[in-house]
Amino acid sequence: MITALSFAGIVHAHPPDEFNFASSRAWTNARTGEVVDGSFLFARSGKVAIATASGDITTIAIDDLASADRIEATQRIEAILAINESILDAAQSKPARTNAADANSIDAKKPPQAAIFDAFAPFVKTRADERWLYVESDGLPHAPLASMMMIGITAWQQQVPLPQKYQGANAWQIPLKPELADKPISGKDALMRGAVALAANGIPIFNALNNRGVDSFSIGELDEFGGHCGRADDYHYHAAPLAIASIVGKGQPIAYALDGFPIYGLFDPAAKLGEDLACPCGSHDKLDELNGHFCELPKGEGFGGGTRSYHYHASKAYPYINGGMKGKVTLRGAGKESEVEPQAHANPMRPALQPLRGARITGFKQTSVSAWMLEYELASKKYTIAYRVELDGKLNFEFTDADGNMTKETYTPRNQGGADRPRGQGQGQGQGGGREQGGAAGRPPRDDQPNAPRNVSVPVVKTPNTPGMNLECASLDSNGMLDVRCTCDGESLLPALKWSGLPVGTKSIAITMHHLPPGAENAAPGAESEKVYIMLYNIPATTTGITEGARDISSLSTWGINTVNHRREYAPPCSKGPGVKTYTATVFALSEAPKFDASNNGATRAQLLKAIEKTTLGTASFDLRYERKQKTQ
Repeated sequence: MITALSFAGIVHAHPPDEFNFASSRAWTNARTGEVVDGSFLFARSGKVAIATASGDITTIAIDDLASADRIEATQRIEAILAINESILDAAQSKPARTNAADANSIDAKKPPQAAIFDAFAPFVKTRADERWLYVESDGLPHAPLASMMMIGITAWQQQVPLPQKYQGANAWQIPLKPELADKPISGKDALMRGAVALAANGIPIFNALNNRGVDSFSIGELDEFGGHCGRADDYHYHAAPLAIASIVGKGQPIAYALDGFPIYGLFDPAAKLGEDLACPCGSHDKLDELNGHFCELPKGEGFGGGTRSYHYHASKAYPYINGGMKGKVTLRGAGKESEVEPQAHANPMRPALQPLRGARITGFKQTSVSAWMLEYELASKKYTIAYRVELDGKLNFEFTDADGNMTKETYTPRNQGGADRPRGQGQGQGQGGGREQGGAAGRPPRDDQPNAPRNVSVPVVKTPNTPGMNLECASLDSNGMLDVRCTCDGESLLPALKWSGLPVGTKSIAITMHHLPPGAENAAPGAESEKVYIMLYNIPATTTGITEGARDISSLSTWGINTVNHRREYAPPCSKGPGVKTYTATVFALSEAPKFDASNNGATRAQLLKAIEKTTLGTASFDLRYERKQKTQ
């Protein structure tokens, strides 16, 4: 019998009431200033218990501990939990009676495709049925290949690597019996959403072309290992993670495409079998447009039990990995917006941010089991972002600028997608981003919040912006929500916006306001799923804001079209669904006025974003929130 080691929700370091001199230290309650000398006993209900030399036990809320003590307490809790889990895993892995025949029978049930993923156990786990290999992971690199992520990126959208819940019903699925498609799918025209393959370390691989159709590697979006973070803070590759070959072994795949065909390492048609660049299956055929070729396998391992099969190879030039799908897959969406289905999805805890022009990531390290630090340079100045996932699931950020000023943000878990929940069920209801001290506070999730409390004060929330830039809105009610006057329930007035700190060299300004409906949080900027309410450009650089209900704004700027009534005017929020909605206003500082071929009907937000891609000096955003009152019958 296996006994769970949860101790009724208590995490113990020592037996109760036991003072340990060797582990004694000073613990500071930052809220009260009290300092307690003692050793960590246990944690329960968000508090730590400290045993003193006199035999007393003092409890302090984890949130009240000084920063260094909170880190120390969390690390001890994590270490204890890890020990408990390892003991439990070891116990569960030992059946009461197992003989060699039983073991062979168990091993025989594992498909050969699982071997490369099992090389990264216990961080990557596999299971299978007759049709699929299911692969679970947290989406981050671990031993034996704990690569330093993010370093070297020069085109950065301010996202950071966060653990993902690729498990349960949200596990990755690899077909065990791949079949050739009647018409292969090229990644040049499709598959620019979601993953196209899964690396052996459980990290997804996306199309080499980003969601704008641009080679991610060529524009500096990728780190030294071919990866970066998506808009959901999900780490993934866009190029082949070649270092994996040293872990899985020579001649083994480094990944599997989502059509079920393996992806091997680099290939040279002239290489002889057994050499590093040779095809493990002995093929000398050149690679096709999808980076693959046919080969001969032992009888019974090919298509229909035959010998003929197909696989992909990695390359150092485009498409780097599989350039599409040679096998049969089901697509969700159409054209460039399509993705392979089924596949796992990331669960964002904070909104997607704007690119930070001119930034270069220079350092990244894991500071504890669930904490990390990223360093970057901007305009020859150094900045750091320290963040950690707390035991209660909260995500805490500490942003430190070049002058040592710190800004804190906190986000709460968003219960959508993730483990053991079929996609399409449930809505995220967590509110992210509370102001803790100084600077910009965290942003709330871009999601409907049907259970958000009503008639309570809502903190004014602002987006982390380009350093020095700021955007504010004066059209807020006493609860911090968008004033009803600026919605379809009121006077449909243009909200008052004020900006400051524009970078040197700003020649023109643009403003947009958009909303991402549920399910579209990871959509590319300017995607069709966006709902656009404000589209203004050609604003003079000397302008510092627009007043509420401004009537003369058209004389100072050019209106683009909204997506509500497709007119060149402000479209007031008028959501049909229940719950709090988030509308993101963004000001763009430009080195020149946007240039594009727009019809007489005006430019769209997608056209604007494309036109200013290389002329944006900085951005600042502000999240406006509004909840329509439900009509009573």
